[in-house]
Amino acid sequence: MKKLLFVGLLTAATMALACNRTSDQVAPVAKAGDPKLTPIHFTKNYHKGTNPGQYNTDCIGIVTTEQIYGDKQQKIKWKATLDNGESRDDECPMVKLSTVNLRFANDVMGTGAMKKLTSNNGGIIEGEVSNTEADYNSTRYQKYQVYIGNEKAGPDPIIVVNCGSCGPE
Repeated sequence: MKKLLFVGLLTAATMALACNRTSDQVAPVAKAGDPKLTPIHFTKNYHKGTNPGQYNTDCIGIVTTEQIYGDKQQKIKWKATLDNGESRDDECPMVKLSTVNLRFANDVMGTGAMKKLTSNNGGIIEGEVSNTEADYNSTRYQKYQVYIGNEKAGPDPIIVVNCGSCGPE
């Protein structure tokens, strides 16, 4: 009975704290037409190498959202950061953000992108899902990889295209 009472009080306290947040502590809701945003966190590569599952770079870039859902003409924005997203204990100041790029298996971001999107000096990478299904062979799951310069620097996340209601907005 004491445990049940404790759990009830803890739940009530947690909800009360959540309700007391100021507006600047709550993540803003995306508006229609806004690009989908996902971070890329770079963290030190402690297992550098050329074997399968290894990356021959000083840092590894991890896209926070494993699957991004995007229909035709959906804008997507990636933001590269030089820390692991939680602490600065294994940050990667040696990565020059303007050398970070994403490489796609096909032209899901349009033929003009030539299967590659490159970051600006601030770590922002922007793209738009192609309006032409032929650009991505009508395949729903579009793999891509993070690169630093010409070196693979992270695993392969996915853009899910033309899926309608199969994923979150």
